[in-house]
Amino acid sequence: MTHLKGSILVSIILFSFLFSFGQTPTIGLLYEAPGISPGYTLFTPENSGQVFLIDECGMVVNEWLFSEHPALTCYLLPNGNLLRAGKNNSLELRDWDNNLTWSFYIDSAGISQHHDIEPLPNGNILMLVRDIYTEAELLAMGSDPALSTGGRNFEKVVEIEPIGTNQANIVWEWKFKDHLIQDYDQTKPNYGVIGAHPELLNMNYVTGLEPYDMIHTNAIDYSAELDQVLITARHTSELYIVDHSTSAAEAASHAGGNSGKGGDFLWRWGNPEVYQPGLGIPQKIFLPHDGKFVDSSYPDSNKISVFNNRGDGTNTFSSIHLIEPVMSGNAYTLGSLGFGPTDFDWSWTDDILGTPFYESKKSGTHALPNGNILICENSRGRISEVTKNGEIIWVYINPAAASINTQYSDPFAVLNFIFRAEKYPTDFVGFFGKDLTPTGIIENVNMKSDTCAGLLSVVENYLDAIRIVQPSINGEIVFSESIFLDKVELYDMKGNLVLETLNFNGERISFGMEKGVYLMMLRSNGHLRTMRVLHL
Repeated sequence: MTHLKGSILVSIILFSFLFSFGQTPTIGLLYEAPGISPGYTLFTPENSGQVFLIDECGMVVNEWLFSEHPALTCYLLPNGNLLRAGKNNSLELRDWDNNLTWSFYIDSAGISQHHDIEPLPNGNILMLVRDIYTEAELLAMGSDPALSTGGRNFEKVVEIEPIGTNQANIVWEWKFKDHLIQDYDQTKPNYGVIGAHPELLNMNYVTGLEPYDMIHTNAIDYSAELDQVLITARHTSELYIVDHSTSAAEAASHAGGNSGKGGDFLWRWGNPEVYQPGLGIPQKIFLPHDGKFVDSSYPDSNKISVFNNRGDGTNTFSSIHLIEPVMSGNAYTLGSLGFGPTDFDWSWTDDILGTPFYESKKSGTHALPNGNILICENSRGRISEVTKNGEIIWVYINPAAASINTQYSDPFAVLNFIFRAEKYPTDFVGFFGKDLTPTGIIENVNMKSDTCAGLLSVVENYLDAIRIVQPSINGEIVFSESIFLDKVELYDMKGNLVLETLNFNGERISFGMEKGVYLMMLRSNGHLRTMRVLHL
């Protein structure tokens, strides 16, 4: 361990010395500090066909190139393939080497996707889709003529099953239109008392925004554990959870599925005035984006993260929140003040490296495996990581601007927008067997990345040099020499954590497990090495 500490110290001194002669970067990696959640960040610039996967030093470890701009997100799949929506109403799957494996023009199915998609564990894809009705249809539903818009987009969710290389089947859909209520015209359908039906959407609610686009959904997420779908609606300033276990017929009704409630809202949160008018219950989020279920294996499991664009409604700052829905058994709890909770579980808002944190639209956030939070600001093209204590520990600005391979020194001189960024942990199954060797930065020069990469190399070389005596005998894992690690984890082949040791310092670990094959994860300074252990 003495050699490692000495090597790291020398590296820090050497690279800090070199960095002092370099210009402070304005794009790419701007800041990094200890405590970063190990992983790789994926983003697709809005104004190019590129998609980048970068490490914590801003080094590209993989890149994809599409023929059109995004609309608007992309996701890595467990097999390492990339799923991306395009501007021309298309979906594409590309493998790790950028080969096109499946494409589908959504227009051919008579639907128009927008903003977000969500890959499902079974290989299907959820999409946010426009669902437009004429003025005559709206009046027949009980719409107030005073709110006439000439038509309205009520939105729907469609699930498609990819077929072959360029086909897809629609296998499920859910519509807001099937879950409306109105108190304007008792001769029309959907008539009732708004406050008595929190499971339905008041179709005559006035948002003060674009009346034609009353709801304006912008994000969709899925919980495999709950088999539920989370929808973020910008204009109503609400988050909605609906039951995905329903059949298509049940999703259009008020009964069926695991919840027994069909496609009605199981939970909604953010703006109680929409479903409890006149009670004066404070609004909590304003024009939000990117509501997500926190992964069930993460520290904040069972919570929901959201990017709150307009802060407290004064339009002067943005904020990030974690929300923990209140449940009784398997049902979400509704009290006199609306669906719980009454307040946020955790909140953050502050400047980032001295610049304001405010985005009036788009942008995103999500929780990370170590409890940190990733934040993406759209118009700045800025991705940051913050701890639960509120400390900024990583900042990166997208260097890829309005055209492919454009480099620049002023991050606000060109359009380097990013709708959203996703971060995947180093042990993400889609990385297994993939070449993650850094190929360099996107921008022309960044001494901060060079400094980071030099230190990273020292840590990775140390991890790579660790050896264990195989096979493990008598319930002990024996290393070839004394080592120091931040954490050692041991998993059985079913993925169960059977041993966890923090701040390990020594030559051997004892454990009383059954004989078999185990997966050992060694962590140091935010980096990971995975090894197989045979226990005889």
